[in-house]
Amino acid sequence: MSDSNWTRRRFLETVGAAGGAAALYETMVAMGLIRVPEAFAGPPDLGPDHGKGQHVIILGAGIAGLTAAYELHKAGYKVDILEANHRAGGRSYTVRRGDSIVETTGTKQVCKFDEGPQMYLNAGPGRLPYHHTAILHYCNVLGVELEVYNMMTRANFFQTEDAWGGAAMTNRRIINDTRGWISDLLAKAIKKGCLDDQLHGTDKTGLLNLLSAFGDVEETDNYDYKGSSRSGYAVEPGIKSCGALLPPLTLSDLVKSDFWDHRVMQSEEYEWQPTLFQPVHGMDHIWKGFLKVLPKEGMIHYNREVAGIHLDREKNKVTVRHRRAGSDEHGETMTADWCISTIPMPILAAIKDKNFSAEYDAAVNAVEFASTCKVGWQTESRFWETKDQMYGGISYTNQNMTQMWYPSYAYFSKKGILTGAYNYDTDAEKMAGWEPHERLVHAMAEAKKLHPDFDKHVKLDLGVSIAWKQVPWQLGGWADDWGCEKPIPDVLLKPDSRFWVSGDQVSYLSGWQEGAVLSAHSILDAITQPKRRFQAAPAAVQTPAGLRTPPSVRRRTRGLP
Repeated sequence: MSDSNWTRRRFLETVGAAGGAAALYETMVAMGLIRVPEAFAGPPDLGPDHGKGQHVIILGAGIAGLTAAYELHKAGYKVDILEANHRAGGRSYTVRRGDSIVETTGTKQVCKFDEGPQMYLNAGPGRLPYHHTAILHYCNVLGVELEVYNMMTRANFFQTEDAWGGAAMTNRRIINDTRGWISDLLAKAIKKGCLDDQLHGTDKTGLLNLLSAFGDVEETDNYDYKGSSRSGYAVEPGIKSCGALLPPLTLSDLVKSDFWDHRVMQSEEYEWQPTLFQPVHGMDHIWKGFLKVLPKEGMIHYNREVAGIHLDREKNKVTVRHRRAGSDEHGETMTADWCISTIPMPILAAIKDKNFSAEYDAAVNAVEFASTCKVGWQTESRFWETKDQMYGGISYTNQNMTQMWYPSYAYFSKKGILTGAYNYDTDAEKMAGWEPHERLVHAMAEAKKLHPDFDKHVKLDLGVSIAWKQVPWQLGGWADDWGCEKPIPDVLLKPDSRFWVSGDQVSYLSGWQEGAVLSAHSILDAITQPKRRFQAAPAAVQTPAGLRTPPSVRRRTRGLP
């Protein structure tokens, strides 16, 4: 410290070397060298007459569209929503008895679940992370009751044909035996001096102590892993027995299984870490909450397909031509001061009668939506609870079905609804190519590899499936996986004249309702604040020196919202 030639860069390098990235980040914040993203502070705070005399057309009555409509209506704007479907909610679709699933292939399924508030399938989004504070804000404002969604239990299964003879294995054995073997091998390497260049003195002793606890290895000179009670018991402890441990899974089988490449570690990722929530009795209670506080008549125009969009750049007006959904009629027009489009980009791109700028039109056309499918089953018993001791969570497999969700509600009741498949990409494209009955036959066969007696508890005709790439007015599950490696095109974060695109499809939370709400708020802020109205898109928050940007979450975990 006697050196007087300290520079700011040298000081920060020293802080980073001594305290790591976290210390470096806090120091740079304190020095005012980086801009910290603000925490969610609620929607724009506008007076009830702020929008008097101004008119906004919103395309689509999904979460983004309803959020914008709710806030604009409160502020005195005239709002019209054009919705091509017969219902609101967009991809937030909760399927119950009597509901229909119609696909562009012409197939139609009618749900045959039993009546009852607990008998439903969230065919679209199914969970709300605790840090998605914007959507949770509206749940609170709208009086939507929430309950805990259980992302993972250690009793859930992973199954692959490549290990354990194709048998399903419990998460607790896979995770804890893996930790045990890693600790065993690393401790032995440390004891042999293989890491002496990296470890010195107390570091070596401390790391050995850490490995003893992390992997539950024997605290001897050998640090052998011989199994752990964390992985479960062959004989449960009771009154007359202290129990007998299961033998550890072999390292060879664990490596051959490739479990880490099939979402088993998904619950460790930020978006899926506890605690997560879900609305009681179905995700559609969020958008139904919006409908309760919006005008009952005159605002939402259902079954109206957008056929044309004309931007009057001189008069700062937008004219939308709309018609009865699915018809070839010319339709009628509506003109407003602004238009916010939340309809999926592939559908917007397919509208031929529009005069976007060349750059804007090219950006809209370049956005692709992902393939994803779900299967839902009504079960005649809750066998996963009584037999397998699973109370919520997800079992994973490397089969086409990808995963099975167990309900995080109505524990110990007689029947239940399972999400019997939730896949994406090539698996989803393959499933989408099957007829609905064929999807159920395949999903049933694959479910039996997780639960061999699955067909004894589930009737084939009590299943439903949905292929989102083939759902009218949606054509996919979510937009491109935007991220630091593939940023959202700047042009899509700005208006073309007085036309905006909105929704999770133009957020870094693609597929999440949080992204829909935050996107709506961003546009509302620009529309309602004249100085910000036609500015360029907000500058991205710069990554501080010493910190790295994350790779795509879905690329890393192959996960789903």
